Amino acid sequence: MEAILEGLNPEQRRAAEAVRGPVCILAGAGSGKTTTITRRIAWQVASGACRSDEILAVTFTDKAAAEMRARLARLGVEGVEARTFHSAALAQLTRSRGERPGRILSTKALLLRQIGNSLPRPYRFRPAGDLATEVEWAKNRRLTPDGYRAGLGEHEPPIPADLMARVFRDYERRKASSGLVDFEDLLELTVRMYEQDEWAVAAVRERYRCFTVDEYQDVNLLQQSLLELWLGGGDEVCAVGDDYQSIYGFTGASPEWLLGLATRFPHATVVRLEENYRSSPQVLALANRLTPKLGGA
Repeated sequence: MEAILEGLNPEQRRAAEAVRGPVCILAGAGSGKTTTITRRIAWQVASGACRSDEILAVTFTDKAAAEMRARLARLGVEGVEARTFHSAALAQLTRSRGERPGRILSTKALLLRQIGNSLPRPYRFRPAGDLATEVEWAKNRRLTPDGYRAGLGEHEPPIPADLMARVFRDYERRKASSGLVDFEDLLELTVRMYEQDEWAVAAVRERYRCFTVDEYQDVNLLQQSLLELWLGGGDEVCAVGDDYQSIYGFTGASPEWLLGLATRFPHATVVRLEENYRSSPQVLALANRLTPKLGGA
């Protein structure tokens, strides 16, 4: 068992040994974050805190999920479910409903390009990618076409709000009529299922007892809503991230979920990984001078 913790620095070891949630790991670039996460999961299993098949580890890419599974296998841990939010949602929807929710739309751009070409002339050739990003922003904030304008706040859409609402509504209509779902739909459908079906949500909470969420600084409202339904008021969660690396703000993500975890769970164990194993001292010195100007913790 002790071999799992071998080679960790004191803060990494403290994080790995915190096998019961809630845990918040603030991990800067090059601080051995992935090593720490996988060692913590392995220690959860070895210490008996959780069985491997009770753990759901959420990453932001399929590549990161595969890497996590490979590292856990090298530590002798099999059976941990490592997935992206979307992959987890699709698996849970399919398992509960007995069928997939529809064909997944791999890109919004083609559909939105067709819709955009019908806009008034000044906006007709707006890049479809801009429209797609705006639709993602709205759906990640759980806004519908009808509630889009009221939910904008200080956010500036790429085209006038009334036109963007029209684009959003037409996109949803065309998508549904073609039997398609996008990646945000996978999350929204899962959230709605758990909000409305007490048997389905009880089943997922029975299946998963411990959660780890990597890149938590890039979680949005829709993903957070799903995570809270998984937890069901519990606190067996380990959130890992670095608010200085948040890169998905344009799609509705916010590092405030990460920074506010200790407020939501006052008894949380907070560990900050600050030792950098990747960058030279010169690079670190420059980063330390620039970081305070960027905001964050």
